[in-house]
This record gives sequence, structure tokens and C-alpha cells, in this order.
Amino acid sequence: MGKRTPKRRLWHATPYDDVPGAYAAVQRFFYQFEGTAQLGDPNEPPYVPPENPTCPVCGAPMKEHRIDRGGPGKPTHMKCPAPKPQAGEDD
Repeated sequence: MGKRTPKRRLWHATPYDDVPGAYAAVQRFFYQFEGTAQLGDPNEPPYVPPENPTCPVCGAPMKEHRIDRGGPGKPTHMKCPAPKPQAGEDD
């Protein structure tokens, strides 16, 4: 018995090497282009949402807004609250 030669690879090793089957062959091919998952910096702290977010349109707190969900295939609308009268304004 002679020495086995290693299998030829496209570019670099994949987790699907030495796995039999057509599915693994397809995954080996696409892994060359996709690569590993892009997970980001492992030392980055988790996202902390702001306690009182404000509206980017009117600047009022988001809890005062009404959000109308349109349903599947329909748009979502955000309704800003009516502006509060300023002190010293006369009607």
C-alpha cells in the first residue's frame, strides 16, 4: 500500500472537508466565498438602549407617539403627538 496524497482544495480548508455527500460538496464550494460568520468584536459591550428615546422628527419622547402597524405587505406609520403650546403664546 502506498501513501495517500491529500485531497486537493479550492483555496483554503473548510469545516466541510472530509465530510461525505453532495450537500457537503456544495457547502465546501460556497464556503470559499462566504467564509466564516462575521460576528463582530468579541470584546464589545452589548447594546444598551436609551431609557427615554426621543423622536428624530419632532424631538418628543417616543412613548407619546402612536405607531400604526399596517400588517403584512403594508407600511408602518408613526404619528407624532400634537405640539404643546409654548408658554406666553396668545391665541
